Amino acid sequence: MSHALPSPLPLFDRILLRILGKAVPAAEREEWFHTWQAELWHIHHRTRNPRSQALGITVDLSIGLMRDALWLRTDSWRRALSGTAILCLSSLFALCLLSALASLALNGGWHALSLNLGGPFKRFLIETPLVAFVTFATASRRHVKPSATGKTMYWIKRQLFFAAKATLVLVLSFLLSTDVCQPLHASLPVTADLVQVLISVCISLVGLRWAFHDQGQRCNQCLRVLSTPARVGRPSHNLLEWNGNELVCRQGHGMLSIPEMETSWCRSSEWITQNPGWDRVANI
Repeated sequence: MSHALPSPLPLFDRILLRILGKAVPAAEREEWFHTWQAELWHIHHRTRNPRSQALGITVDLSIGLMRDALWLRTDSWRRALSGTAILCLSSLFALCLLSALASLALNGGWHALSLNLGGPFKRFLIETPLVAFVTFATASRRHVKPSATGKTMYWIKRQLFFAAKATLVLVLSFLLSTDVCQPLHASLPVTADLVQVLISVCISLVGLRWAFHDQGQRCNQCLRVLSTPARVGRPSHNLLEWNGNELVCRQGHGMLSIPEMETSWCRSSEWITQNPGWDRVANI
């Protein structure tokens, strides 16, 4: 006894699956396609709803199919960019751009903007070296052992990333301070200049301290933010055994061991490079 094969999906559903399937990440595309194919087939061949209700359900499922495909794509971008140096610099650049647009709107045009920013920018060039010197001198930093820092190319990449991050932080502090004090220039120009310098210095100090802290929490190779902090050792045995935190790179490049207290035998953090043959740490 032969069984009749079920009829295929309607042409619209097949075209929709084919088009939206390109938006799904390649690693999840086959499973996504089969899941939604079975769901649509069930709607068309196993439901006993009237034609009008079946049409409404099909429309709802089509919308859900589209949203599911887009969510999988955006989630793959989130996993790929989460904690990366590109995301950090892009976010700082976007904030600088928004601050610049706000300055343009407050001044009413490019010509007025250039005139009003001339004096504050000269003061900014004078105060920036002083702020950088104070931050470098007072920032609490844990040095990583030179023997564990890796290749010279990785070191150069880390320094370039820190320089770009610090530059964007300083530019952002300047733009934010001018935006805040712009309404005061018409009535109290001298007071506005003093407040602008004070705000710029404060934001610069906080921003550069954050840049130092963020730099110490990143992988030495891929510059991603380290994750899964784990407490190792006992605080009561600081003088007898190692005690501190360990952070792991999600890409499996290594692990950063940070001592809780600086002692005569453990004064710096240590970067431990992971063997290339190990599997990557699971994404969280």
